[in-house]
Amino acid sequence: MAKKEFVELVIESPFILFKGFLMGFIEGSGEKPVYFFSKKTGIKTETLVESLKVWFGFETLVHVCVEVKFADNLKKALENTFDKLGMKVKSEKPIKSASFDFKVTLYHKKDAKRFEELIHNLPDGVILDEFTKDIDEDKDAAKEKGVYTVDHAYIYKAEGEIVGNFHGVVDVFLKMKDFPHIELEEVHLNFDE
Repeated sequence: MAKKEFVELVIESPFILFKGFLMGFIEGSGEKPVYFFSKKTGIKTETLVESLKVWFGFETLVHVCVEVKFADNLKKALENTFDKLGMKVKSEKPIKSASFDFKVTLYHKKDAKRFEELIHNLPDGVILDEFTKDIDEDKDAAKEKGVYTVDHAYIYKAEGEIVGNFHGVVDVFLKMKDFPHIELEEVHLNFDE
């Protein structure tokens, strides 16, 4: 995966209005940008003060992470339609890197093997940090039992942090969401400031 540069745009708009605008703009422009809606993807977006403003209805904000090369065109389109739609860019921050913590407990060797393959074949620019794992195998158990049993023949526990370029980290985060019995912290963005 080639390293792409991203920015986080905070748009003052109801989500559904901005999403429709973005889909129409992408279709009309013919571009195929990579983008992530922060809340839908699992990216940490706001401070407590911002959360309270949104929760009490004082502001309607959409956080979206888009490729730098697409962001300028999107901002111009928002400026050109402000009088009709009322949407505007409240802030723009270049994303330097991203990270998230995870904890996983797996009860089947095939799930553990698949997880190990994921964390040991990370995209370029992404690393596994502070990784620990523990495997407990009950040799007396005849075969693996179901997930909800009290006594498991195999228990794989691991925790760590995924750190690196934004696009690669989000890619790994989305793949990890598919695993059973995993706890993922939100993706934390680090900005060029």
